[in-house]
Amino acid sequence: MPPVVPARDVPEGAASEERPAEMLEPLLRLPTPPSLEEVEAHIPRVHPVAKGVQRPRWSVMIPTYNDRDLLARTLESVLSQAPEPEVMQIEVVDAASTTGDPKRVVDEVGRGRVAFHRLASNRGPAHSFNACIERAIGYWVHILHDDDTVMPGFYEAYDSVIRRCPDARTVVGQVVYVDESDRWTAVSGVIPPPGGGIVPDFTERMISRQLAQFPGVVVHRDAYEAVGGYCTLFHHVIDWDMWFRLSRFAPVACVDRPYARYRVHKDSDTSRRVVSGANMQETYSMIRLNLARLGSPASPTEELAWRSHWAAKCQSMAWLLHSRGNAIGEYNQLRWALMLEPTASRWLAFAKAWLKERVLGRRSQPELAK
Repeated sequence: MPPVVPARDVPEGAASEERPAEMLEPLLRLPTPPSLEEVEAHIPRVHPVAKGVQRPRWSVMIPTYNDRDLLARTLESVLSQAPEPEVMQIEVVDAASTTGDPKRVVDEVGRGRVAFHRLASNRGPAHSFNACIERAIGYWVHILHDDDTVMPGFYEAYDSVIRRCPDARTVVGQVVYVDESDRWTAVSGVIPPPGGGIVPDFTERMISRQLAQFPGVVVHRDAYEAVGGYCTLFHHVIDWDMWFRLSRFAPVACVDRPYARYRVHKDSDTSRRVVSGANMQETYSMIRLNLARLGSPASPTEELAWRSHWAAKCQSMAWLLHSRGNAIGEYNQLRWALMLEPTASRWLAFAKAWLKERVLGRRSQPELAK
């Protein structure tokens, strides 16, 4: 049930019912995003590789935690196209898993070709990604999640663009979304220039949209050293924040087609944050921060456009969650759709969801993003 506004003092015997508008107002107030100073305080320094270390061209770093029998597929997709160790470092970084046995998977699938490192504790995804960067000794770093995979020709295609675009320090590519059964469900990412190459307006387009997913991005290590590591303040927009900062450091290039698969499943961190609404709280904060970083607010037209875009996505997600019987997720996504772009139809949909929970008492408290 949504939090209730405290009852006002009323004369004895008088009605003390709260007005719906007063009860709903706190729920529909947009949050204040973190300040630029607060974000900067959560961006760690990336140390350079020690002098004298023999450096490969590539470092493929695979963070893992409580593997769901998908790590083996990830490793196989890399090993099937991996050059010799002198050219490519491959390492799995385990965030102190409490279930599964990633070391056994690495030993069985890697057969000595893949290194394994276990962190002392699980401090969250951003800390794991930063550990991957610190342990990477290659010039180009590819952080590949333990449930994502690369397609044949990934590293050859990215290497070709890198050589053709020497000023680029980040190379992105579209990714294919897959489900638990490896079925292709969508293609996501920036539309590449014909034949691949520099994306001239990447920074401007990244202000209000997330245009790249982890498995489709490789970064020169000196770029990480320049902009710092992944911000530990975030959970859902860790990558978006990083790609935006990198795009302001140096040009971003793009391969000509998808070469990676990005897995979406009910157990993923992304799915959990969609249900709670935390995905949209961070998305909203990210857009406000990006505008602040550029030092200029969006025009009224631009503001309306990005808010309308994300409101529509929230509403679509709410209907999807409704069809799956997920009342918590439906409620939270409708709430964000209404906050971003109030319309009569959204007011009606949100009111129904709110009243259903309040009157029927199907649960004690909506799982709202904190």
